[in-house]
Amino acid sequence: MGNIPFDLERLVIQTLRKKRSWLGDDVAIEKGQLLTTDSIIEGVHFTPSFFSYEEIGYKALASALSDIAACGGKPLWYLLNLGLRSDDSLGDVKLLIHGMEELEDKYSLKLIGGDTFHSPVLFLSITVGGESDNPVSRSGAKSSDLIYITGNIGGSKMGLYALENKIDSPIKKYHLRPGIRCEEGLYLNSNYNITSMIDISDGFLIDSNHLADESKKGLNIESAKIPICPECMDFAKQNSLDLMETVLTSGEEFELLFTSPDDIQEDFVSLIGSVSEGEGVYIDGKITPPRGYRHF
Repeated sequence: MGNIPFDLERLVIQTLRKKRSWLGDDVAIEKGQLLTTDSIIEGVHFTPSFFSYEEIGYKALASALSDIAACGGKPLWYLLNLGLRSDDSLGDVKLLIHGMEELEDKYSLKLIGGDTFHSPVLFLSITVGGESDNPVSRSGAKSSDLIYITGNIGGSKMGLYALENKIDSPIKKYHLRPGIRCEEGLYLNSNYNITSMIDISDGFLIDSNHLADESKKGLNIESAKIPICPECMDFAKQNSLDLMETVLTSGEEFELLFTSPDDIQEDFVSLIGSVSEGEGVYIDGKITPPRGYRHF
């Protein structure tokens, strides 16, 4: 990547924020209305030979919906901008749409418009609108809050490893069709005092550092409490992978990392640490810089 800094995305946002202090989260929040946009590009975000058209459509919409989930909001509608290659057929497009319709039906979403155009690579850009009476941002964590995460992590990166190395393993499903937490995000926000929240899209270490930076607090996390995808342990051992490094840097998990002063006892949630004064992310007491998916 030459001389491009690892944190260029953050530097771009800081530049834009000089006259636009409200920027920073993946979702724009205005009077209870939520708006987010996300793109996936062939060769950048996905390798076409790994995915069916349905899986590409599903993942494109899932990625955008996960940002709404991280606000504790309800998604309502979406726009689709679709760049098609010369050899993409109408049948291919129908399969893409079918992948998105699965999530449309699940969350009662409406596709309200968009654009189509020719592109040298397959390109999907999706804008999702939603709502929340009490949207959660990344910047509200308070000292002595507890740190929680939904579900388990690690499966997406190991699934990608299986795809790249042509390993026949069911773990591939975690990369091809990741779950999202719209219902859980809305439930948590409606029933508990959630002070900050982010989805694990770039990897646990990067996204936890985002949360710490935006909240201007320190996050203290116990590695033994981080919930790991059940198949990950055997897969890592069989393929000589560093289990914890893979888990901590696995992107596109779409689980929710959040803080709250409440003692939350839910089957889909794990308590993994606490918030303190200071800055940065500490894993087992050791400051841990961001590592994971690099946008630039």
